[in-house]
Amino acid sequence: MKKLFFDMDGVLVDFQSGIDKLSDEVKKEYEGRLDEVPGIFSLMDPMPGAIEAVHTLSEYYDMYILSTAPWKNTTAYSDKLAWLTKHFGDLFKKRVIITHCKNLCDGDYLVDDRTKNGASEFPGEWVQFGSKRYPDWEEVTRYLISETLLHDDDDEKLNKRLVNYAMVEKTIKMLDAYTDVLNAKVGEKDTKEILAAAKLVNKWLKVLGEEDESAYYID
Repeated sequence: MKKLFFDMDGVLVDFQSGIDKLSDEVKKEYEGRLDEVPGIFSLMDPMPGAIEAVHTLSEYYDMYILSTAPWKNTTAYSDKLAWLTKHFGDLFKKRVIITHCKNLCDGDYLVDDRTKNGASEFPGEWVQFGSKRYPDWEEVTRYLISETLLHDDDDEKLNKRLVNYAMVEKTIKMLDAYTDVLNAKVGEKDTKEILAAAKLVNKWLKVLGEEDESAYYID
């Protein structure tokens, strides 16, 4: 499995939700440095769709947390671990990396909302959460799953995944995502990737019982 890293604040965690729970007195005392409020990270709610997305992606990736904690907030480290345990159980047990140098971590994908702390220099692919391309967890999940299926050569494993997805309403959306990948690769004139995408979509259509040789097909 490829390695997938998640940032926390603004990606898995709704930072503003923690601020909203602070008293006016605390907000005034820590104005301009609210991330240094003791215990603030334990007050935050999950981002919409984050919990479900992570559990879905856990079937496709070797996953880790790659986050940063404010240098002057001594409770941030333990609060973040407690938050992860509360919302994910042992899913990320001993899989949490706290650093201000994310570019030093080796992996395939990083889902992060900001360029800071080395995120934009991550050696793998930086998936910028909240951007026009990846505005929410639905788009992020769709893209990351399509990436695993596109490059998976294990037909037996692939077919099992396809059958599972054929049973849910998102099947057509996934097909559209693959079509977008195919069209993008055509633009880049990358024959190998075009054929890989076409082969994948053919398998999707076969699982769905589609016999029409439409624009999806390239044999």
